[in-house]
Amino acid sequence: MELVAEYLANLGLDAVKQHADSKIDEHKLKCALKEYIEREKKYNSVCTMAEECDFQGLIEYISQELLDDVTQRVFSIKKNERREAHEKIISKAIAKSKASTEKSRGRVRSIIATCLEIIRNFFKDKISFPEYYLASEMIDEINENTIIAVNSASLALQGAIKESNLYSVEKMSQMVADEQTPQVEKQLTKLFAGMSVEHRLYPYYGYTYNGKNLKSIPLSVDAERKYPAKLNCKATIRVGDRYFDDTTMDPFVFAYRNQLKLVLSVSEAVKLLGDEPDPIQNEATQLIGKDIVINPPEFPKAFPCAIKVGEKTYFDYILLRTEKILDDGTYIINNREQVDSAPIIYFEVKMNPKNPKKVDFKINQTKANNRELLNYARFMDELIRAKDLHIYMLDAKKDFIAGIVDNVNYESGFPSIPEEIDFLQRVCAIENYFKVEMNTHRDISLEEYNNIVKISDLILNDEVESTWEEASFSGVVGEAMRKQFENIDSSIAMLSYIGECNVKLLDAEFKFKYMHILKCAVIQNLDKIKSRVSILDDGDPIRIKFVPGEDNRVIDTLHIPKELEDET
Repeated sequence: MELVAEYLANLGLDAVKQHADSKIDEHKLKCALKEYIEREKKYNSVCTMAEECDFQGLIEYISQELLDDVTQRVFSIKKNERREAHEKIISKAIAKSKASTEKSRGRVRSIIATCLEIIRNFFKDKISFPEYYLASEMIDEINENTIIAVNSASLALQGAIKESNLYSVEKMSQMVADEQTPQVEKQLTKLFAGMSVEHRLYPYYGYTYNGKNLKSIPLSVDAERKYPAKLNCKATIRVGDRYFDDTTMDPFVFAYRNQLKLVLSVSEAVKLLGDEPDPIQNEATQLIGKDIVINPPEFPKAFPCAIKVGEKTYFDYILLRTEKILDDGTYIINNREQVDSAPIIYFEVKMNPKNPKKVDFKINQTKANNRELLNYARFMDELIRAKDLHIYMLDAKKDFIAGIVDNVNYESGFPSIPEEIDFLQRVCAIENYFKVEMNTHRDISLEEYNNIVKISDLILNDEVESTWEEASFSGVVGEAMRKQFENIDSSIAMLSYIGECNVKLLDAEFKFKYMHILKCAVIQNLDKIKSRVSILDDGDPIRIKFVPGEDNRVIDTLHIPKELEDET
């Protein structure tokens, strides 16, 4: 009988109408109806022609007249009045919607039935069971209508069971298999619409399903403005090796300036919608115990520059980029990325926008080859003398920084920079001529230095002239030598010969031929040498000494006549 009493109370709420009016939120009820209508409206475009109706007219009736008409149905004591009110509502809805076919009229009836159910649930949720029961005591015809009411309750229960079956897994699966996806979407929309009414921030927020969990979603454009979603977390903040436990420095600023990752180790988390806790806390609980890694925005990309002293360019392509920003706002700009990928000059600028006239430079080159070292030495030599440094932006075609540089510090391994330049010029000449690479990044002995000078002189000059005091040559006696000495009638002559050198110098190996010319050579003791050549046997060794005559010059050259070179 309790079920019967509850059902009857639902039909006769006249005694508690005033009490109910004080409990329901009419605005919330209208929003629920409006939301259902809007969702139903989008399915109008997929209806068959037989189901089509004037949906705008139906919307106007539901929005403007339905709540007034439904009062009689919900609160009337007499069953015939409730029945008449129900039929009146259906008839008005069909008329307003201009439904002309049986299918369209059936569709209108279904929409109105859902609206009435939404209204019924609002009143039922706001009135307790004892209040329903008290209402039932005040119905005059309760005894004579008991059997009818039981039958009606049974029908209502059957309808509820039928409605619930629409949401079963089996029913949904069958509808998808039958390609009735619009109907499935419609049922799911109705399901979540009913659930959304219970959201604590309804009608601004409701519920949806993301494939794994329920979640709150905004239902209107004003929702996120009035109740923006946010996470309140309690976490340990770390940037690099530094932990932040005070407010003296913004950790996000520190992470950006040093281009370091910021790590949040979350110990507590709550998701809020505005100032209200979100009924669904899945997003927050998933963060607890996790590390959230935040990468700072990157500094602007590197920009190509040329480095000049005055108008002369020494480095035609340097990629400069901000590496970090110090706590005092000083920018450190360099080409470290470029240096890391290829041996080149390292160029660094320190500048603070608060003091733009004070700019510090740092320049060095440690991994360069000898040609680059030579260019660097020339650059430093000119910078020390002229002091006029320009960092010229190639894309913008203007100076990035330009000014006078004082106190340039350059450590050279030579007594002076010009001597270093001379030495590197000679090394580069040898490397270019013999196609080798020489290692100057180590200690160099005096003998090695002198050899570099001699060989480079041969390369850099057509002839290398010097003087001599004495020379001796060894030979082997043979018929050819006897004939040559027989024809010599004077001890004075110009003497030349071709020599070959095998060189190992500064970790490089190469060989070359050169021609040695004594401009005026005098054979010492010519008559004695002739006698010895005539009496010595073939194959015997003999040593011949020469001294300079009137011209003591000696010429060395790498330019050997072809006919002489072919004979060697």
